[in-house]
Amino acid sequence: MTNICKQFRRLRRRDFLRIGGTSLCGVGLLDALRAQSAAAGRGPKAKQMIVCWMAGGPPHIDMFDMKPDAPADYRGEFRPIHTKVPGLDICELMPKLAKIADKYTVIRSVTTMNKPGDHSRAPFYWMTGNPRLPSGTAKYPMVGSVVSKLRPGGDGLPTFTVLGKIDHHINNAPAQSFLGPAYRPLIFDPLESKDDIAKMLTPRIELPEFRRQADLLKAVDRRLRSQDRLDPLIAGLDKYQQTAFDLLRSPKLRRALDLSKEDPKTIDRYTEKHLGPRKNYKFPSGNPLHFLLARRLIEAGMPIVHFSFGYWDWHGNNFVAGKQQIPMFDAAMSALLNDLDDRGLLDSTIVLALGEMGRKPKCGTKQGAGRDHWDYAQFVLAAGGGFKRGAVVGATDAKAEQVTDGFYKVESFGSTLYHLLGINPKTIVHTLSNRPTKLIAEDAPLIKEALA
Repeated sequence: MTNICKQFRRLRRRDFLRIGGTSLCGVGLLDALRAQSAAAGRGPKAKQMIVCWMAGGPPHIDMFDMKPDAPADYRGEFRPIHTKVPGLDICELMPKLAKIADKYTVIRSVTTMNKPGDHSRAPFYWMTGNPRLPSGTAKYPMVGSVVSKLRPGGDGLPTFTVLGKIDHHINNAPAQSFLGPAYRPLIFDPLESKDDIAKMLTPRIELPEFRRQADLLKAVDRRLRSQDRLDPLIAGLDKYQQTAFDLLRSPKLRRALDLSKEDPKTIDRYTEKHLGPRKNYKFPSGNPLHFLLARRLIEAGMPIVHFSFGYWDWHGNNFVAGKQQIPMFDAAMSALLNDLDDRGLLDSTIVLALGEMGRKPKCGTKQGAGRDHWDYAQFVLAAGGGFKRGAVVGATDAKAEQVTDGFYKVESFGSTLYHLLGINPKTIVHTLSNRPTKLIAEDAPLIKEALA
């Protein structure tokens, strides 16, 4: 009885009110306390997450779902190679990932099933776990925004950061959600000198001068906002602004973003021969240094890091583009997974690589052939944080056109991520207008075959 009393005293007021409400529906206080204790004992498998977004739709049939026995106008130019996992063959341009295939899972059976392939609808769907549209539907939040609200990180680092932009086609639109501006990601690119926030984060800036500028802005802003203090949207903007100012003064964030502290040999592992001159960090097809920055931010304790790597919307010269981009992805992703594993961080960090769709398997044999949009099959690379090591989930037909085994909707993928992050996908959150809404609107099963 003494232990129960201690737990009772630790309950927050909102927990007490919630328990009181459920008691009226037949759930007793003791049952609620037991459930709370059990949930606390389990804890999340994943404490952090990195999302490598491959905007435009990387070709599943040219990377992780190859069909060497398909007709020539389907299988393309690239050939498969064996990996460390029996039965899993991947593209010959990814030899490094082939050697460490026992560190990740390939999911071949989750797809949006949009018709036709849509660069604006599909990213919203994948990033929120709900069929959110650019307009006309509820603005469901990205997973990182939900973590910011329900499981925020510690002081000195943002909970959710985007390096560069969220997506190529819809830019940063998914950052806006019904949770309000207080839970948007901090978006900037430390590799782009034209980025104002990146400039502020460089070690050369004088912090006293930055504080003076911030104080001046707040002084001007304070009078304008005084009449709107009760507006939740304005309050959220104020909170976001203050958080951004605090973070820009954070020594921890500055150290994590300072690549001059990194061993040049490590930089070479992430960039390989694609870097060119050491001072020229320009990559037209995606910057592999974002992988390295993501690792450094995870090491510093940041919960969620998202970056968009490359542009995979190939409608022509499919294999010319592939010869450039696929090896870049191979070098950077393999370096990231190896580094996280060597540092003991992979088991607690989800690492994802995916785009909004796959590419049409039939592309022809003419010179300059390309693959069009294809929403009926694609791949997801998932590692760490409770995902199995060395597994393949689902399958497609002999031409990689349709899922034939283990099909799951995107809602299941979103629910699985929340589950691993220790958040119930059925959790009710409230919009700015105080409307109760489930994180994943549709009840969907977890992708249990992918879980360790």
